Amino acid sequence: MKNIKRVVIVRTLLGQMYADYIAKEINLKGIGCGVVMLENLERYLGEHNCHSKDTIIHSRTAGPGYTYKKLNNFEKRGYRVVNSPETIKLTSHKFNSCVYAIQHGIPCAETIKVNKEDIVSRAKKKIKDWKKIIVKPITSQGQGEFCFKFDKDNFKEIKKTKKTPAQELIIQKFVDYKRLNRVIVVGFKALEKAVFYDEPERGWKCSVCLNPDIKHYKKPPRGLLKFAEDVARKFNAEITFIDIFTTNRGYVLNEINTACSLTFHERLSRYNISKKIAEYLLSCF
Repeated sequence: MKNIKRVVIVRTLLGQMYADYIAKEINLKGIGCGVVMLENLERYLGEHNCHSKDTIIHSRTAGPGYTYKKLNNFEKRGYRVVNSPETIKLTSHKFNSCVYAIQHGIPCAETIKVNKEDIVSRAKKKIKDWKKIIVKPITSQGQGEFCFKFDKDNFKEIKKTKKTPAQELIIQKFVDYKRLNRVIVVGFKALEKAVFYDEPERGWKCSVCLNPDIKHYKKPPRGLLKFAEDVARKFNAEITFIDIFTTNRGYVLNEINTACSLTFHERLSRYNISKKIAEYLLSCF
């Protein structure tokens, strides 16, 4: 039987909708595309005779443990995986990605890794050094639900971190930012028509992910686009959504995402991001 080119999108439990957006664009180009959960990927490849030389696997799920190991196994078998398992492993581990960024000349918050039982003593010391700190899980959890800010005035509330469903936490020096930006980068090129931001109006948190109130740049700053492209190249992140702080001292990396829904972003910008992702995936054959 002749092998047929096919793209397989690996989605999260709640990621069916946006994966379908990308799949539709690929199908319109005449290439078959399927959407599966990671645990069903092996069966799908077998049932559809997906040969490694003719199949692109696009992961829209991430994680430094199970997800990385599974995808790495497919890559070793010759499948082209986008983003690469190593990139997914690095970008989904908040401590390692911060260390890597700083090592490669990318401005990023100073960060240390701690066990949950040591958080009180380590946080107390870091507040003396940094004045204000952020405590959060080592991998993303709950859309920022377990991300906390502390200083000497509210240090007694540190006990809230005990509820975090993770044994390892990170402590970061608080970045005094004016705006949080999201730049969509596909094939190491920032999509100028798909740049967004939010600002902390009340409190200190804001979001550029699943936030229906994000704002759209009509003319994004050139420096912001270049900063995002530099991050993408250094992390070898082919399809990525990079969150960047605007500060009085310039741009500072917040985090790199590879598995977010961009439904709000497409609706606000009226720009077909999923089509750009589809076109890039097809260029990988």
